[in-house]
Amino acid sequence: MIPRPEHKISRKKVDPDALKVLYRLHRHGFKAFLVGGSVRDLEVGKKPKDFDVGTDARPQQVHKLFRNSRVIGRRFRLVQVFFRGGKIIEVSTFRKASDPDDNEVLGANNTFGSPAEDAMRRDLTINAMFYNIADFSVVDFVDGWDDLKNGRVRAVGDAETRFHRDPVRVLRAVRHAARLGFTLTPETLEAININRHALELCPTSRIRDELLRDLMGGACADWLELAHDTQVLYSLLPTLEPYYGENGSPLRSRARVFMSKVDKAIAKKRELDGSVVLALLFWPILEELAKDIDLPPGRAGRIAWANFVREKLPELASPVAFAKRMLERAHQISGVMAFVLNQEPGLRLPKKITQKGYFDTACELARFLDHNLRALAGPPGKTAQKRRRRPRRRRPRKKPEASAAPEA
Repeated sequence: MIPRPEHKISRKKVDPDALKVLYRLHRHGFKAFLVGGSVRDLEVGKKPKDFDVGTDARPQQVHKLFRNSRVIGRRFRLVQVFFRGGKIIEVSTFRKASDPDDNEVLGANNTFGSPAEDAMRRDLTINAMFYNIADFSVVDFVDGWDDLKNGRVRAVGDAETRFHRDPVRVLRAVRHAARLGFTLTPETLEAININRHALELCPTSRIRDELLRDLMGGACADWLELAHDTQVLYSLLPTLEPYYGENGSPLRSRARVFMSKVDKAIAKKRELDGSVVLALLFWPILEELAKDIDLPPGRAGRIAWANFVREKLPELASPVAFAKRMLERAHQISGVMAFVLNQEPGLRLPKKITQKGYFDTACELARFLDHNLRALAGPPGKTAQKRRRRPRRRRPRKKPEASAAPEA
């Protein structure tokens, strides 16, 4: 146990709604810990993205304490507590590890346990520390504190067993090592190499979400290199290996430059569309493959480029089930880049392009590629406005003539 004077975590940096959940559980006699990555991030001076709560209260007991909540999950039963602005604080009951004889991949685990047992079933030691609201101490059962202070990423318990039971933990180990600049321990690195091929057994939605978190987590450039070194990148996207797989690959170096720009934009709190980051990941390969096709100048070349992108981009991204909307948007904005790749004197974007819903996103992609797409749109206000039709004026209806009076 690390007492309050020996760590840097302050309640001032904890989300106020998370504190409300912690204090209500504590007041009703339950243990209430801040758990997971928030403890790690608060100690190293980063702002946590989520504040999760662990308790010895059962899900239904938590649900009764918070009327603004619901119980969800099959493999893991937990409670979501809702607050204003769409904020959700997730509360999970302490669990113990599954039966050691159960070697099932992604097996069910709803057996409740103690805080120590809950820590032993987590993925990495630096993610298995708890912050106790009762006395403001950090509780560490797995030597995560030493690993955090020494810059190590280490699996809890036996790394090979840990990653075999849930291969997505492979991605999390690589992510945290890249994000924090930490080193993977030898046994963790070996377990990654053994279990990275099992990622294909995981639900495609989980793989997609985890990959997007890596791409848009603010450390994508470093992640790209570490994912290459561990070969995890090619377990996710084997289509990239012929182009990025060689050491010193110029295409991967170019992709790293793009990802560094993305990281800087995220650090400045810029809102980025996922389709932009997706297009940048594959852009060096698209440029390389385009060398083998004939792109004539003018409109014919722009059409050929758009058709080329629509054919090649799904092939490169196909191993991961990206959302159709995101992939379609990546097609659209990459196709528009034909106007900046082969500029002609006096070229102006057609009005139908500037009025598309994806035009602003295409301008964002062009900016990362060091082009100014918006400059080709002409003076602002002339191409983006549609001419409104005047309402049609109706002629006044003629009054019927009065019929002549009958003769006497």
